[in-house]
Amino acid sequence: MTIRKNLFAAGSVAAVAVVLAGCGSSGGVGEQDEVEQNTGEAADLTYWTWFPPEATLNAAIEAFEAEHPNISVELRVFEAADYQQQLPLALSGGEDIDVVGVQVSAMTNSVNDFLLPVDEWAGGWVDELNPTMVEQTADISDDGVLYSVPMGSIGSPIMYYNAEILDAAGVAVPTTAAEWKDAVDAISAADPDVTPVVFSGEPWWQEEMFFGIAEQTAPGLSDEIIGGDGSWDQPAVIDGLNAYKSLFDDGIVDTDVLSLLGTRPSEIFAAGEAAFYIDGSWQNSLLSESYRSENGIDVAGVGAAPLPLVDGGAPSVRALAEGGLGIPATSSNVDAAATFIEFMVSYDGADIWADDLVLVPSLDGYELPDSVLTTEAAQDGFAAAAEVIGAPTSKRDSQQDFLNQVEGNAILDVLRGTVSAEEAAARMQEEWTSGRYPHGTDQ
Repeated sequence: MTIRKNLFAAGSVAAVAVVLAGCGSSGGVGEQDEVEQNTGEAADLTYWTWFPPEATLNAAIEAFEAEHPNISVELRVFEAADYQQQLPLALSGGEDIDVVGVQVSAMTNSVNDFLLPVDEWAGGWVDELNPTMVEQTADISDDGVLYSVPMGSIGSPIMYYNAEILDAAGVAVPTTAAEWKDAVDAISAADPDVTPVVFSGEPWWQEEMFFGIAEQTAPGLSDEIIGGDGSWDQPAVIDGLNAYKSLFDDGIVDTDVLSLLGTRPSEIFAAGEAAFYIDGSWQNSLLSESYRSENGIDVAGVGAAPLPLVDGGAPSVRALAEGGLGIPATSSNVDAAATFIEFMVSYDGADIWADDLVLVPSLDGYELPDSVLTTEAAQDGFAAAAEVIGAPTSKRDSQQDFLNQVEGNAILDVLRGTVSAEEAAARMQEEWTSGRYPHGTDQ
């Protein structure tokens, strides 16, 4: 099967690293009417998850219990990697659990056998959620059935910027490559010690950058290739590679950026030494003044925007639903569990856990409370990120072995000028069809 690489952060300033990878089967063990249901007014729910942080979840649970005094929630929070092992074992063993968090991309098909389909317990409130996020969650399941409700989504690439540096140079947030070039020149003239643009030079990140640029003019390209029967040597790929390389050819990005590994890009931005930092929406915590203060990040103001348009088109991002909430088929408190899940994905719950800014909530058109972000740049930045993530051009999906062994380095070779875009595309296509990297319809 295609292995979905979906890191909340790889060397994140926020130090939030949720590793997602997984496979399995689907189905549904038992039917709801096989378990005797609690029909009384009171219910004690057991909730297992790995996300959000425990303190945030406790605040949400406290608010829920105040609104529903006859329902109590006992919480158990795991580390991400341990959770991927423990939850399937517990469910297969009939552990008494009423609500489970599901790492959508990693765990869906390893726990579906033990969860009730959402249409057996959810009401019309599901229609108020972002349809793309719901559809992605169902599509990941081998049988196409929705077994969990997504709390939100993450996406990349997103461009974060140091508002103080831009103001000092007298430039606005760029929306095109030409504007970006002018901004970089002005920033360099105002302060030569500032690195205009930073992002990871690691091979895995090159896929995010490449599709983020290529899909500005070829939306759906990633889905077409990685999940379908599209080819790597098609014109849209070659055009995307050339467009990405033009950022270096035109002096917008320095090739030294490609030597930045691990947490180095985030460290440079956090120290106030870079104007633009490109990463995923898992870095949205940078928009929070209180978060920056608590973590010693020396940046007065941070905003966010989609990547500037390199060769026309429209803003693009690859995104994938995350943080699914499901109900085990063995639960005897299905109605109460459904009430809790509805609370968590509604404004009442999201206004509490979304403060962490890691996920863009799945509630369609969701807006953060005014108190969360204190500057116009931060508020506009979150709204801009939420808009593109809510309507992604493709889902964040990778053939991990191919990315690590072929694709990432082929893109880097183009950026460094050692091969042409045509040569890199031909090489990727040859490897893609070699049989060594199962994908799409070959799975």
